[in-house]
Amino acid sequence: MRVALGVLSVVAVCVAAPTAGAAEGELLVDGTDYGGQSGCIDLGPNAPRKFTNNSDRVVTIYMNAQCMGAASGILAGRSTGTFTGKSMIR
Repeated sequence: MRVALGVLSVVAVCVAAPTAGAAEGELLVDGTDYGGQSGCIDLGPNAPRKFTNNSDRVVTIYMNAQCMGAASGILAGRSTGTFTGKSMIR
C-alpha cells in the first residue's frame, strides 16, 4: 500500500509541475511574428519599432544585441507600443 501511494504521489507531482516551453501568443514587431520564440531575440540595427504583444508575457526591449543593461522599453502583455531597440527578451 505504501509503495502504491508513493508512486501516486510522484505521478501527481509530475503531472502538476509546469514545464518551460516556447513562448505562446502572437508577438509582432513591425509586422513580423516572433510569437514562437523566447529568450533574447536580435532585431537588427537600433531603430524605432512598433510592438504588438498579444501574449500574456512581458517583453523587455534593449539597445544592444545581448539583452543586457538598461531597458529602452518594457511592454506588458496584451498591449502595443513603439520603442527603439536592437533586441528583446520575453
